[in-house]
Amino acid sequence: MLDIIASFLGWLLIACQAWSVKYHFNVEKMPPGAKVISSLVIGFGILLVYLAFTFEQPQTAQIVGSVLLLASLVLFWRTIAESRKAKLLAAFDENLPHGLLTTGPYRFVRHPFYTSYILHWVGWAIAAWNPWAIVAPIAMVTTYWVAARDEEAKFDRTELSEAYRDYRARTGRFFPKLMK
Repeated sequence: MLDIIASFLGWLLIACQAWSVKYHFNVEKMPPGAKVISSLVIGFGILLVYLAFTFEQPQTAQIVGSVLLLASLVLFWRTIAESRKAKLLAAFDENLPHGLLTTGPYRFVRHPFYTSYILHWVGWAIAAWNPWAIVAPIAMVTTYWVAARDEEAKFDRTELSEAYRDYRARTGRFFPKLMK
């Protein structure tokens, strides 16, 4: 039963992410990098379901993984609520940012959507509890890191550069700064 719960939550989060690209982010044309992310997401989703239903997992791993998946879901929708009117750009969009969010989840991390996605992949990999499962979070975290790095570099080319520099000094990229 826990296999079903973790797999359901994993695919539910993928569906939420797909919804956000269509209805939340300001996307005129899907950037090539976002298409790569979409392909990776589908492939790793299939891999993790396969691992979950083919191999045995400890119940503790399935519970911990499911809790992380739920945390990802909560953070995702909290970030949607906070950024609803901001018209954020999609990952790998070539346009420059036009605003800076610093409230809600953005008070703590600069990229709460990516944080949510990282929790998603780590949680699902833990729930699948197989050495091959680690491939998904490693690949996805690397992809989100590259996207975040590129997004942050774009702020240097806008009138928001100084405000973003101050914001970056007090917040973590994906996880809150423990020491300031």
